[in-house]
Amino acid sequence: MENGKIILRGVEKSFGEVKVIKGVDLEIADGEFVVFVGPSGCGKSTLLRMICGLEELTSGKIFVGETDVSDLPPSERQLAMVFQSYALYPHMTVRRNIGFGLRIAGFDKETVNRKVLEAAKTLEIEHLLDRRPRDLSGGQRQRVAIGRAIVRSPRAFLFDEPLSNLDAALRVQMRKELMSLHEDIKTTMIYVTHDQVEAMTMADRIVVLKDGVIMQVDRPAELYRHPQNEFVAGFIGSPKMNFITATGSGGTLELEGGTSLTYSHISSEKCSRAAKLGVRPEHFDLSTENGSWKGKVVMGEEHGSEKFYQVQVEGLAQIIEVRDIGAESYAKGDSIWLSPQVEQSFIFDAEGNTIY
Repeated sequence: MENGKIILRGVEKSFGEVKVIKGVDLEIADGEFVVFVGPSGCGKSTLLRMICGLEELTSGKIFVGETDVSDLPPSERQLAMVFQSYALYPHMTVRRNIGFGLRIAGFDKETVNRKVLEAAKTLEIEHLLDRRPRDLSGGQRQRVAIGRAIVRSPRAFLFDEPLSNLDAALRVQMRKELMSLHEDIKTTMIYVTHDQVEAMTMADRIVVLKDGVIMQVDRPAELYRHPQNEFVAGFIGSPKMNFITATGSGGTLELEGGTSLTYSHISSEKCSRAAKLGVRPEHFDLSTENGSWKGKVVMGEEHGSEKFYQVQVEGLAQIIEVRDIGAESYAKGDSIWLSPQVEQSFIFDAEGNTIY
């Protein structure tokens, strides 16, 4: 039996007349690290709480391993939840905070001490066991919260934006530590975040949600290279993909502003359904002499080895975001030519589905 395998079948959740989760089907393999990602209000935290048992299902089924846990209370699902808030007892030491759940469950003192020490070693916080939460940094408190979950030996860990309260540098460090922890203990982990960079760096697979619906489930690289729709294409990648209104005929894409691009390698039927062209910021060739689109730099940012530009292209209403790693730099007000890399660009139909 795969203890940590989690299966969702037709899962729905409504609050009154408002349906927030709309028929989710998903399988998470034993030992997999899966990240739920999407904008605020997409239902990712609600879905996580339903798996844990903190929210009742309106309809559908949830299985952990081979057990139907749909109607079981959280305490019987053998899952451990780690929240954004650390929720540590301020009057207890780290040692007692980590072991509290085990003591309540009736484990003997020797077993509690052994499990607490094992968890502390895994998280490298043995030296903090006799401190109280007020004496810890944010990152140390989060490790204690994770330790409290580890000692329960759950079938899966559920993380609800656990790093949101940390500063940027510490978030990067804690991401690495969580990935290392997963590699060490090989337990199923489901992680909720609104940060697509966090999702891309941590996940075995990413579940992209919008308005309570799964838009795509795939490995990070596949989401980036082969988005199934305009929403995923725009959500995954930073800076975001540029979208330009387009119409297609034959093998030619006519763009807003009067320019055109040749797509002789796709069928006329596909081209005729085109409604938008999508180009990632890094998929432009830049020149001061010639190209597909003439524009003017309205803002530039130097980020060491890479540069970011906002370019106003003649005839286009929106600003085009460009990422460049070339040696040449451009300043505000400079004239510049942009050429979209046709083979790297995307075409979407009127419903937002990917054509190419």
